[in-house]
Amino acid sequence: MYRALIICFCLFFAHSSYAAIYKWVNEQGNTHYGQRPPRDKNIDVKKVFVKSSGIIDSEKDPTSIQDSANEIAKSNADRKAANDKIQQQANEKRRLQERCETSKKNLAELDYGGNRLYKDADGNYSRLSPDDKTKKREELNTFINENCR
Repeated sequence: MYRALIICFCLFFAHSSYAAIYKWVNEQGNTHYGQRPPRDKNIDVKKVFVKSSGIIDSEKDPTSIQDSANEIAKSNADRKAANDKIQQQANEKRRLQERCETSKKNLAELDYGGNRLYKDADGNYSRLSPDDKTKKREELNTFINENCR
């Protein structure tokens, strides 16, 4: 019995706590909110409705669920595109670093000297002539100077 009376009492006071909220802008351009409209009838007053999820202006249409979903999908797509771009840049940087290490290793082997067999990109082995070694050395040095730190 007392429980039902307490619940009714709480509901009565909770209902009375919902008061109208008014919004207006004064002559100086300052925005004001209040439970009573201003006494000056020349001021344009808007009634604001308050819901538990937030404030919704009576003149503004609330965003539909589909519009919100579209905005979220667009935001997710933008974030994914940015993340993919960052990942691609990281992969390119890693590949360039690997090519630099390989070029430095090849240059060291080329400078080692002797009549050695050298493996090309296709996996074929060949011996380089002194002119070919010089040309290859210049190519490797150019690549290392331009791309490696």
